Amino acid sequence: MRLYLALAMAMVLLLAVGCQAASIAPAWVLHIDGQIDPTMAGYISQGIKEAQDAAAQAVLVTMNTHGGLMSSMEDIIKAFYSSTIPIIVYVTPENARAASAGGYITMAADIAAMAPSSRIGSLSPISVGASGEEQKISNTMQRKILNDAVSEARGIANKRGRNADWAEKGVREAANVTAEEAVKLNVVDLLATSTRDLLTKIDGKEIKVSTGETVVLRTAKAPLTDRPMKGWQSFLHYLSNPMVAMLLLLMATYGIIFELSNPGAILPGVVGGISAILLLYSFSVIPINAAGFAFIALAIVLFIADVYAPSHGVLSVGGVISLFFGLMMLFGSPQGPMISLWILALVALLTGGFFVFVVALGLRALKKPYIAGREGVVGHIGDARTDLDPTGRIFVDGALWTATSVSGTINKGETVLVVSMDGLKLTVEKHELD
Repeated sequence: MRLYLALAMAMVLLLAVGCQAASIAPAWVLHIDGQIDPTMAGYISQGIKEAQDAAAQAVLVTMNTHGGLMSSMEDIIKAFYSSTIPIIVYVTPENARAASAGGYITMAADIAAMAPSSRIGSLSPISVGASGEEQKISNTMQRKILNDAVSEARGIANKRGRNADWAEKGVREAANVTAEEAVKLNVVDLLATSTRDLLTKIDGKEIKVSTGETVVLRTAKAPLTDRPMKGWQSFLHYLSNPMVAMLLLLMATYGIIFELSNPGAILPGVVGGISAILLLYSFSVIPINAAGFAFIALAIVLFIADVYAPSHGVLSVGGVISLFFGLMMLFGSPQGPMISLWILALVALLTGGFFVFVVALGLRALKKPYIAGREGVVGHIGDARTDLDPTGRIFVDGALWTATSVSGTINKGETVLVVSMDGLKLTVEKHELD
């Protein structure tokens, strides 16, 4: 009897534990990785709304970014502030960074955590003009932009109870700190070696959400629901990658020029046109350099000029140099090159080779007039493919013809000269080589 009672109590206990585990709401996991752009802002905002609708207990945003557009950053922070469930930002993995706009977003979270050796900072705003370089503006305007950024950074830090003085320093002096220093300075809340370690450490914390309600986190054993970007979102986000933008630029250039030099090829023109349109989206996110475009246009002109008016490679060398400078300026930024200079140099050399050895063939073919009928073969030299005694077959100008010899028997393999044409039949004579 006692055995049955013990078994019944054990089953009840197991059921109770199971029900408790089943009642723990999941934490939704979103990811900020790379450029902060409109696509990223839309993904985070939508993810937060979906987490709220699914009754998740919190949203965990993993962070590794060099920054991005301030407007997109503000959209993400607005979504954080209006959320009815707690927002947790975790700068991970080790050596990850929450730079520029990423630093503001991290401080705007209800709970901010960092992996060991990660870093945060460089909050200074940079005004980028059409040239892609840091824009030179008046001292008055510069102070306005800086003071506005300071105000925003301090406001975020004060709202979340974090170090507003350091936030100001991050803007005015572009200060950076490691994860360990950030915790000591109260820039972020804690260090965590993994996502599960983070969820264990914040278990039981009380968070006041936008509705004014206080939510107690039960995250130690909470299941995780990973919500990466959807296919279309990922596609648009990758278009903001400088390397992808460079590939699109090359595809657009190669495709369009190849189509112009070989009319009717169709496929190169279609690929080039689509790439050019996609490139417009990339450059709506990536700061571009007008001088870089000018150098690239000059490079194309030099390549084509070298094809039409051979200069023993001098113009092509100038085109390679011009293309390299153009790419370097186009994909430069105040923080440094977006793409390795070695890669840019290799691309410039390969493009020079493309124009010299490929496009040249098409352009020279266009310059050669089309000749048909009598003028096409009369006076040309061919080879006898059969014995001509007096009639046989010859090969001339890439085609087989029926021909009659007027200079006696011509043996197979001998050279012939076309002297006249009647319909599709040729009259030839033996051609003696000098």
